[in-house]
Amino acid sequence: MFILLFVSGLCFAQFTDKQLYNGYMTQDLTSWREYVGTADWQSMSAPERTRLINYEYGLVPVEIDRGSSESRRMLDTYKAHIEAHKGTLTSSQYAAYMSAAHAYEYLLDKSRLLSEGLSAFQLAAKAVEEDPANPVALSLKGNVEFYTPAIFGGSKKKALKLFLEAERLMRQDPKFRYLWNYPALQLCIAQCYEKQDKTKKAIAKCEEILREHPDFVYVRDEYLPALRKK
Repeated sequence: MFILLFVSGLCFAQFTDKQLYNGYMTQDLTSWREYVGTADWQSMSAPERTRLINYEYGLVPVEIDRGSSESRRMLDTYKAHIEAHKGTLTSSQYAAYMSAAHAYEYLLDKSRLLSEGLSAFQLAAKAVEEDPANPVALSLKGNVEFYTPAIFGGSKKKALKLFLEAERLMRQDPKFRYLWNYPALQLCIAQCYEKQDKTKKAIAKCEEILREHPDFVYVRDEYLPALRKK
């Protein structure tokens, strides 16, 4: 019984960042769902909790987008983890992850654009103000700028500037080599070029991404071919 309990308690740790990165590359997030779904928050160390929150940050919008019945529960758990871990997270991390939580609330209920969208926008700005060298905060702020309509203050140009600075910082930090945040950010840069009608730059960025991440299935098999057709 002790062995079974011990193994169960360690279940959340069975996936390395590289294994989860490979799942992201191949568009198979089975390992992500298993990791997040079996995580035992109470038995985790502070670094493990921080790591889990970052994967929840990436997984929750995917589950919302595919209409998963677990979306509401997963978002509530994500928010509860952020609050429980507030004393350990930096003020920038806390603001960034909470900004995302508000954005995800809007994804679940589009009628809450003004309340949740405004909170997401304000917290994203605060996250960067608290730490201009936090690449996750920069990429989050970039996404908020990218998706916010210009009439509400969004800007594709500002988004690109934030994305490029976040990429520079991630490249300098070895811990991001196998974190999903890094290739996701690079894809955002290509999409930002595309939305500004800079298709050649978007194509060049995708080719650069594939030199670094040759198994990035979405970029290789879907996005880049679509850009080349344009």
